[in-house]
Amino acid sequence: MLFRSNPDLVYVCALGRATGPQEERGVYRTTDGGAHWTRTLFVDANTGCSGLSLDVRNNTLYAGMWQVEMHTYAMFSGGAGSSIHVSRDGGATWTRLQGRGLPRSPLGKIDVAVAPSNSNRVYALIQTADQGSLWRSDDAGDSWRVVNWDRALTDRKSTRLNSSHLGI
Repeated sequence: MLFRSNPDLVYVCALGRATGPQEERGVYRTTDGGAHWTRTLFVDANTGCSGLSLDVRNNTLYAGMWQVEMHTYAMFSGGAGSSIHVSRDGGATWTRLQGRGLPRSPLGKIDVAVAPSNSNRVYALIQTADQGSLWRSDDAGDSWRVVNWDRALTDRKSTRLNSSHLGI
């Protein structure tokens, strides 16, 4: 099923309640305009979805998952759950992308975006300690390289990807 051919197909990226573990985190899909929802991606009770990008041309989704816990006294960002996942079948199955040039754990918040001009070009804004900030794949997620080390890209004021970060 192609995304653009079905107006009843909707995806939701759910961070969930970040004050502690919960089961409602992940990526959800409806195929009936919202009457019924199915969770299609769940990492664990401490990790929610922090970014979701759809490529309507080839039925592919990329999800940034963020392990986070927030309290009034502190925020704990990152851990083994923070990762990028890809689905090449409209969300039915997901694969965690590891290695391939991506930074090593621990990772923090992750956002993802498919370039509107090229389905094979995917960007990821990833909070890391010292491994870069903006990552790029030119082969639909098969391999990655860091393209920007600017720490300001991953501060709490600018965690969404936009065209000024991407140079498009």
